[in-house]
Parts: sequence; C-alpha cells; structure tokens
Amino acid sequence: MRVGYGFGRPEMIKRVADLQTTFSVSLPAQAAALAALDDQEHLQSALERNAQGAAYLTRALAELGYAVRPTWANFVYCELGRDAAAFARLLRTEGILVRALGSWGAPTAIRVTIGTQEQNQRFVDAFRKIKG
Repeated sequence: MRVGYGFGRPEMIKRVADLQTTFSVSLPAQAAALAALDDQEHLQSALERNAQGAAYLTRALAELGYAVRPTWANFVYCELGRDAAAFARLLRTEGILVRALGSWGAPTAIRVTIGTQEQNQRFVDAFRKIKG
C-alpha cells in the first residue's frame, strides 16, 4: 500500500492531480494511513529516519560535486547538469530507479526517493560508479 500527500502552489497541485488515476489510493491504504497518523511513535520514527536519509543523501551527493535542494519530503532533488533521462537509464542498469524530471521542466535533474540506509548507500555507490 502506498499513500502520500502534497502541498504547494495551486498550479503544481493541479499538475499532480491531473496525473492521478481515479482509484490511485485504495480503501485499505486509506485506513492504514489514518491508523498510522494516530501512532505518534511511528510518526516520530518515520520523520527521524527520513531526515537522517535526506541528510545522508544530500551530504554524499554534495561530496560528489552535485547540488541537492533542501527537502522536507521523502525524496531529494538533485541537479546533474546533464541529461537526467540518460543518467536514470544508467542507474537502472545498476538496479536503481530514480525519476528523471524532464516532464516537470527540469531535464537535468532527478528525484531520488529516500530509502533505508542500505538502499541509500546502494544508490550512492551506483551513482558514484556511473557519474563518469
């Protein structure tokens, strides 16, 4: 199950809403999300893990010479300075999936979901290997 929410400028929210399918969030997923919101310990733990992951990815990518925007989300935005779609394809050959942001008006940037420490490390290792 996957549930998310977003907030932002009305034109950005409209763009995201246009991409949604009618049944993109199931009733069981909605019920689980509501239960999770009532679990303060879970929320705090998730926030801490996400913040730690964001800090790690930001630091690791900066050490490799790449700009990462500050984030409060479950992903980081990384400016590559090159064709992001091609870079994303190279990462895919290493078993890493990221979103190239060309369709969002940022053809040289990728979105990297913050994962577990092990997943984040695998991403950084693959990034380092293919960055050229």
